[in-house]
Amino acid sequence: MKRAVFGFLVLALGLVLAQAPKVDGKIAPGEYAKSFRHDRSGITLYWSIVGDTLYLGLEGESKGWIGLGFLSEKTDKKKGADQYLFYMDGGKLVALDMYQTKRTGAPVPDEKEGGKNSILAAAATYEGSRWTVEFSRKLKTGEPTDVEIVPGRKLILMLAVADKMDPKEEHKKTQRWYVEDFAF
Repeated sequence: MKRAVFGFLVLALGLVLAQAPKVDGKIAPGEYAKSFRHDRSGITLYWSIVGDTLYLGLEGESKGWIGLGFLSEKTDKKKGADQYLFYMDGGKLVALDMYQTKRTGAPVPDEKEGGKNSILAAAATYEGSRWTVEFSRKLKTGEPTDVEIVPGRKLILMLAVADKMDPKEEHKKTQRWYVEDFAF
């Protein structure tokens, strides 16, 4: 009897741990399996991997848009980066899946490079200058515009903020940080 109860509890705990975060723009305590705080930017990244899907939460301060990106390796500045940019337009979240075609300058929407918007779900709250963003995407989208996420494999995490909600904000007026050897 004790073994049956113990087995049930282990199974129930496993189901709770494997539950996908709710993409609602609010990050509850314990909602995500892991987190990383980047001290220089003040941005905290939360994530859980459930099956073949990566769930991400992002909290940070910004007067304008907030974003993150991934590079498999840094070979030519930002060229080849898989980037996600979030801003508010009329009180509604705009979530962009973008690709860096050139070594510098603004990224372009994946659709312009033969990909598609791979964001499965996105939600955010923006109060004052405080962002809370949640979104999900497949670990492997099969697109050349998206970096394949392999748990435990190191990549370069890119974080960025801007002073305005305009995603076309002059690049020199944004702040960017690179975190090398980051792994989900």
